Amino acid sequence: MQATAGTPPGLWLRLVPPCLTFIVRRFLAFMSLDEQEWKLITFQGVTFPATLMGVSILEPVLGVRDREFIDWVWGLRVCCGRERSAPAEFCARLARRTVDLMLEHRQRVLDGIHERLAPHGFDADTTFRDWIEAFQRIQSLSAGVEGDCVWSAPLHPKDMKPADWQRLGSALNRARAQLLETGDFDVRDGSHDTGNA
Repeated sequence: MQATAGTPPGLWLRLVPPCLTFIVRRFLAFMSLDEQEWKLITFQGVTFPATLMGVSILEPVLGVRDREFIDWVWGLRVCCGRERSAPAEFCARLARRTVDLMLEHRQRVLDGIHERLAPHGFDADTTFRDWIEAFQRIQSLSAGVEGDCVWSAPLHPKDMKPADWQRLGSALNRARAQLLETGDFDVRDGSHDTGNA
């Protein structure tokens, strides 16, 4: 599942019944991530290691419920094929907060990296160090900017294109309207919009 700018990160997991949440989280911890998930993020012209794409694990690992922090870690990684931006002050403040949280809960973060990312070839100590250095650099880059900071990652050939997202959005809107109008939902309805027959 790939989050979009309009989808609150982690929302779909909050919709899972509590009795299944543990099972879903355990499954997600060991899901294979293919190469299209691991891209270099360029922030204000500085390119960071692909390990930074894994930073969204901080939300569940640290158990942070603060919407601003969640939007930051998910928004940072959801930038493939497009330029994202946020006020420089926001980027600097949240980068500093991320470093503080990681240092305060160092062992929990290392354990989370080991559990969730080591199966994909990432060393916990190296990834932790990459993230600390990246967020410190993001903080310093942001401090020197007036206005917005920008970041992006390359689009993978298998990533959905803007037209694909638009067709999916149309199909979801029709399905929502049908559900609200009739109380019935046929998942096959509108499947031609996403290119699946």
